[in-house]
Amino acid sequence: MINDTKPAHIPEAEPGLRKRMPKVAIISDERYPHHATNTQQVIKNADALTAAGLPVELVIPVQWKGLFKPGYSVSKAISQYYNVPERIVIRKVPTIPASDLRIEKFTHCIASLIYCRLKGYDVMYTRNEFTAIFAVLFGFKTVFETYRKFGDEYPRAMRFLSRFAKKKNFLGMILHSHLSFNSMKRAGFPEEKLAVFHNGFDYSDMEPMYTKSEARAKLGWDAKGHYVVYTGNMQENKGLESVIDIAQRLPDTNFVLVGGTPSDINRLKAYASEKQVANVVFTGYQPISEVATYLYAADCLIIPPVSAPLEKYGRTVLPFKTFLYLAAGRPVLAPLQDDLTEVMADDYNAVLVKPDHIDEAAEALESLLNDPARLFRLSENAAESVKHLTWEARAKNIIEWLTNAYNGIYPTRKKAARPEESKQEVGGLV
Repeated sequence: MINDTKPAHIPEAEPGLRKRMPKVAIISDERYPHHATNTQQVIKNADALTAAGLPVELVIPVQWKGLFKPGYSVSKAISQYYNVPERIVIRKVPTIPASDLRIEKFTHCIASLIYCRLKGYDVMYTRNEFTAIFAVLFGFKTVFETYRKFGDEYPRAMRFLSRFAKKKNFLGMILHSHLSFNSMKRAGFPEEKLAVFHNGFDYSDMEPMYTKSEARAKLGWDAKGHYVVYTGNMQENKGLESVIDIAQRLPDTNFVLVGGTPSDINRLKAYASEKQVANVVFTGYQPISEVATYLYAADCLIIPPVSAPLEKYGRTVLPFKTFLYLAAGRPVLAPLQDDLTEVMADDYNAVLVKPDHIDEAAEALESLLNDPARLFRLSENAAESVKHLTWEARAKNIIEWLTNAYNGIYPTRKKAARPEESKQEVGGLV
């Protein structure tokens, strides 16, 4: 089984010490709702923490898109777009409205902290770098969450900032992968203040649950054809051209790309036309509640098997879609990289191939598609491997860690093991 993402052992509070759950402000300067993956992560996290009982409120800028619309409810818009109940408490700070110009990023940083000081929140919880830095400097108890490897991207800056991470009011950092954890540890951040909580999936996003044949009937797909599906953003740094390159090598297989902005889709269509690839279909944006149908209809799901998203750009670390892919009970073709091996293992719940070797990736995919028994086995393992990686379970673990950190209680860790001993087990494999 895949290891749980609960942090290292947290000691019990001393006798007589009563742990108080803090009132938390999740500060985000983003536009809501929006197709950017980080906005979905913020909302799913905030919703799960709310449902699990943490006193939490989402503090965002006034939204430009609703500024001149009488009766517009950002809470309702968020609920409908992200497929969550309308239960997150949302506070809109009257500053420069959030828009595609993004000039509100700095003003919201300052305005939100002033607002939170006046409203008496106990903890500032944010994914925004400048908000976290100012919050620590201004004496707020602060939690910073990120998926990125900042210690590798900006080693000098992170080593400088690590001295502030030792301050008592910096409660800690929530990281989405052990890869990010190790990056920040190398930069000098206190290990006891670094906690890994993998993202997760929401069962409501997987409903209604269809068999492959039912999903294909709903979508009007060939019941006997081979289908490979990608869902999510399609910017240049995501490497979707590699999927088209694979499609060129497998002309009898249907490749369906779900999502993407019009400009990204046009770029990829032009690339496919240049390569004379006719077996790639673009669906455009699909509501979150509809995406699972495409996942269920697939034989295999794909993460572009190239190194650049992780190694060159650093903006794709253990992709958000990974958990939905596995929850759908479908094998995943993906690059063999350290972030993905935290939750996937080759020939257990995935087919992991050497990055940037398109011919080998195409051969591995073709072999999988032509092996029904292996497809079934990997599909069964995929669904089983992420049963514990739900947003609900993640929220409960975060609340335990956050409440302890707020009360000054941090994990005790064993002496670091050799790298080969510290690899996380996946599917019973090391």
